[in-house]
Amino acid sequence: MAVQGSSHRPPPAEGAVRRIASLEDPLATGDVVSVHLPLTERTRGMIGRAEPALMRPGAILLNTARGGIVDEQALTDALRDPARPPAAAAVDPFAHEHAAFASPLPGLPGALLTPHLAGTTRCAMAGAALRRADHIAALLADRPDGVPAATR
Repeated sequence: MAVQGSSHRPPPAEGAVRRIASLEDPLATGDVVSVHLPLTERTRGMIGRAEPALMRPGAILLNTARGGIVDEQALTDALRDPARPPAAAAVDPFAHEHAAFASPLPGLPGALLTPHLAGTTRCAMAGAALRRADHIAALLADRPDGVPAATR
């Protein structure tokens, strides 16, 4: 895991990027902790019960990565406890989404929730539309190789 400055700024100065051995340091020192990881067996539940308690008072936890990395019940419990940080959380992906949506976070003060749309930028949507058009053209030309398709 690496800690790095914002991508909106010039590249970090020498030594500004550093490898960390555990989550304790960024959780204990960060004002904003933003999760950017794929969901794997190793990362599932990575932010569980213990991790919010390590955060600085007033800190904010952001998860725009994947649902399941942050334990939503543990985060809910931490946000409900006025004696413990974090002060707020913003969550875009959830462990159970769409028709199966189930999370204890909706309606909780300090929780900003969005319906898994953080990656829905104009550029991302245009790229997805072009890929879909390419897939349709390939299927119409009887070239299905590489086109994702559902099978029954």
